[in-house]
Amino acid sequence: MMDDSKTIILCILYVLLGRYACSESRELCSLKSPDGSNEIAVYLNSQGMPSYRVQRNHTILIEDSPLGLRCDGQDFSRGLALSRINRDRLQRQTYSLLTGNCRLIDTTLSQKSLILKNAQGLKIAVDLVAGGEGVAFRYRFEGNESPRRIIDELTGFQVPSNAEAWLQPYHTAGRYTPAYEDFYFRVAPGKPPVESRAKVRGWCLPGLFQMPSSKIWMLIAESGADGSYCACHLDVDSSSKGLYKIALAFEDEVTGAKTFDLRSQPDPVLTYKTPWRVIIMADQAGAILNSTLITDLAEPCRIDDISWIQPGRASWSWWSHPDGPNTEDLYNQFTDLAAEFHWEYTLFDAGWWNVNLENICRYANNKCVKPLLWTHAADCTDPKTRRRKMDEWVSRGVQGIKVDFWCSDRQETMAAIDATLEDAAARKLVVILHGCTIPRGWHRTWPNLLTAEAVLGTESYFYESRYPGYAAQLNTILPFTRNVSAPMDITPFALTLRKYPRKTTAAHELAAALVFTSGIIHYADSVEVFTSLPEEVKRILRLAPAAWDETKCFVADPGRAVVLARRAGKAWFIAGLNGTAQSMPVRLDLKSLGTFQKGVEITEGRDLLMHFSTKQMVEFAEWQHQMPSMGGFVLELEQEE
Repeated sequence: MMDDSKTIILCILYVLLGRYACSESRELCSLKSPDGSNEIAVYLNSQGMPSYRVQRNHTILIEDSPLGLRCDGQDFSRGLALSRINRDRLQRQTYSLLTGNCRLIDTTLSQKSLILKNAQGLKIAVDLVAGGEGVAFRYRFEGNESPRRIIDELTGFQVPSNAEAWLQPYHTAGRYTPAYEDFYFRVAPGKPPVESRAKVRGWCLPGLFQMPSSKIWMLIAESGADGSYCACHLDVDSSSKGLYKIALAFEDEVTGAKTFDLRSQPDPVLTYKTPWRVIIMADQAGAILNSTLITDLAEPCRIDDISWIQPGRASWSWWSHPDGPNTEDLYNQFTDLAAEFHWEYTLFDAGWWNVNLENICRYANNKCVKPLLWTHAADCTDPKTRRRKMDEWVSRGVQGIKVDFWCSDRQETMAAIDATLEDAAARKLVVILHGCTIPRGWHRTWPNLLTAEAVLGTESYFYESRYPGYAAQLNTILPFTRNVSAPMDITPFALTLRKYPRKTTAAHELAAALVFTSGIIHYADSVEVFTSLPEEVKRILRLAPAAWDETKCFVADPGRAVVLARRAGKAWFIAGLNGTAQSMPVRLDLKSLGTFQKGVEITEGRDLLMHFSTKQMVEFAEWQHQMPSMGGFVLELEQEE
């Protein structure tokens, strides 16, 4: 009995001490979105340690979590005091995106800044933003206090213990890593990263979370990482279940491009502010998919004239001829394919140097098909080399470049990517990034960045034995994670069976090309496959664009199913994916999209893997279908005049 009494007394003391510790923190300020749904509040405890909390409609999604930076010679994580708080202000933004779920963006954000000072009187600003889609914050040095060398960022995200997460492992440095090419895993908060395709050092950004009790969805992301900072990922704090902490790039991430000075921290000359720490929140996963908060926070467009930039579709010979031979005739065949399907681009992938570049470019340009050129990131790290090569390529007729094997999140890599986009824009070159980090809203700042890889794409049918079993599920996760950050070059529609045979249906592959957002869609397969398709499927491939005026989400169930309705002009394209191994019923209310006079449906044919079934639609009020295992469908609807 005595032991039991002592235990009870100790428990009471722990509770009282915990409450007292919580009461130590006082609220410095809070900021609500204009509609009042989302709120971020900043606190300071008696030791001068800052923290914050985030809630949506009075439901806490980020519990009390640490803030702060440690700099070279200065600490901005403890011993802080409030200097001042700037008043709330509203900022309305209207801008357009050349590639995304919609073209025109019109949003209003609440903004506030608080200035903290450390024991030496040096100041740091914490900028806060709140909008209808979520909240964000960043650190910024002002006046004489800038710039500084960052040693550590203490920012954390304390996720409620009852949450569920979809997260991707962050890989250690290797010949081809980190490049954000792995599966997403459904895990409980605080679980250490899963070792999957390579050794791991944390979790990637963005990370998707759901609160089962409230059904609210949350995406933790980053915006605005440029040459003034490294790209960051998440580390798990083992001392506190569910606490994820911002982690900087590692010193050995020097693969792919060049060997950098071995300092993992951002360069002191460039560090005036951190990227935005973004927390997107929504009652439905479909609103996460459609969020533009990441681009809302990115730097505005830095190209004066964007009239030359054209999103589009591309033919691509590598998928059907990975080992060559790379001949002029082969490249010209794929140029002809692009011309036949009215695609805007053709890509000359690795091996183009074995032919006369000027000849194949001339052939493409004469067909009104824009030639794209593969190159290694090593060609783009040194300014003189980069500009010389770009000038040479442009003189040969190249209109865009695919830059591969960056394989680093270090600050130097971010600066080289930013400079590459700027130099390419000056020469009217569109850019595709491969073997790279996930862009953080860069396609707003540099609209000539039309797409980027940073995804486990269809080339994995050559290299990853587990990919066929996971591809369907992954395809229903990516629209709510990777594709929210930026356009995604996943190279869809690969029907030919490869080393590790595909399990998704042919209709699933066609639908994926419409579900994923990419400013250039590289259609993967041979000339023979495309020319043998049913006319209705060819029509979709000719008409479905790479840029959309509007996107509505009919079904949003990450890991299980997604159905999107996308509008281009007066035409609607509806695409659905089943991410499970079981059949799944779908019922769509088409009246919500308008009134239609004709349409076509494309589903699975007699051979699920290779064939399509096509049918003219006669009923436009409601549509029902049973998607087979790992199946999909596409509807094309034409509105009445």
